[in-house]
Amino acid sequence: MPLTWTISDADRLVSARAEGAITLKEIESMFDEIVVRNALGYRKLFDSRGSTGTYDDKDVMSLGARIQAYVGLDKLTGAAAIVVEGPKQYNVAVRFANIAKGRRPIQVFYTLEEARAWLDTDPKLSESVI
Repeated sequence: MPLTWTISDADRLVSARAEGAITLKEIESMFDEIVVRNALGYRKLFDSRGSTGTYDDKDVMSLGARIQAYVGLDKLTGAAAIVVEGPKQYNVAVRFANIAKGRRPIQVFYTLEEARAWLDTDPKLSESVI
């Protein structure tokens, strides 16, 4: 499976790694498990380097709407860091971040180290730069 993730209750952290071609269905499966495991309030680290999306703009909008639905249910959503490797991934990540922002900080990074460091600061919504 090109999309793998772990949910650490002890660290209150969801870590995901995407490799190869990623489908909308795989991302939705990850979101479903996050909800079922009651981990929406956890910080999220999504490393998309080395992956390509097999989804279009409509799918990105759909994912953003799904996140907004969680926010609309007053579900607490934790800070999210997305790691990308190039301008194309960056543009998709920023579009998603702007749609899915809700009431949580979200940023896009080019290195895993920067993303982890930012998440470790326990970022607040006012610190989001997207």
